[in-house]
Amino acid sequence: MAINLISVWGIKGETQITDQLTGFGQWEYQVNANRPEDGDSSGSPQSWTRLGFAGLAFADMGSVDYGRNYGVLYDIGSWTDVLPEFGNDSYEASDNFMTGRANGVLTYRNNDFFGLVDGLNIALQYQGKNDGLSKEGDPLSNNARKSIAYQNGDGFGASATYDLGMGVSLGAAYTSSKRTLDQMTQDKYDNGDRAEAWTGGVKYDANNIYPGGKLYPYL
Repeated sequence: MAINLISVWGIKGETQITDQLTGFGQWEYQVNANRPEDGDSSGSPQSWTRLGFAGLAFADMGSVDYGRNYGVLYDIGSWTDVLPEFGNDSYEASDNFMTGRANGVLTYRNNDFFGLVDGLNIALQYQGKNDGLSKEGDPLSNNARKSIAYQNGDGFGASATYDLGMGVSLGAAYTSSKRTLDQMTQDKYDNGDRAEAWTGGVKYDANNIYPGGKLYPYL
C-alpha cells in the first residue's frame, strides 16, 4: 500500500504602512517525505517552494504583487480544486504558463471593482520569460529551464468573477503567452508562436452544497 507523506507549510502576513496602504507577503513550501533526498526515478524533487510573493494593497484601488504565485487561469480552476486527490487535474499544472503556480508573475487585483460593484473581482497579470538553454548550455533568461514543458515566453492574462448572490458565482479567465524557440521547433509540441487558453466557470456554494464546473479550450 502506497502512502503519500506530503507536508505543506508556510507563512503569510501583512503590515499596515498607512491608513490606505498595506504591505503583504506569503511563502509556502512542500516536502514529500516519501521520496529520496536526491529525488525519485522520474526526477521529481523531494521538496520545493510552492509560493513566494510580496506586494502592496492600496485600499479600494486594488493590490499589486510579484513573485511565484498562481496564474489567473487558476482563479476559475480553483473552483474545482477542492478534492484531496484528482481535484482540478484536467488542465492546471505548475509551471505551465499561467494555468497554476508560476514563476515571475506580476499580478494586479481589485475586489468589488474599486468599491463600486459588490462581488465583481478582476485581475490582470504579466509573466516574464522563463526560457531554455543555448546549444552551449548557457541560460537564455534569468530563470532558464532545461525541460521545454516548463518554459514560457512573455505572457499576459486576465480574469473576472462575479458573485450573483444566493451562493451563485460566475467567472472567466484568458491567458496568452509567447512560446520559446525550443517549444516552437521541437516536434513534441505544436509549433505555433503563442500558447493561449481561456476558461469559464460557474459554482454554487450555499446550504452545504458545492457543485462547480468549467469549460477550458486551449488555442
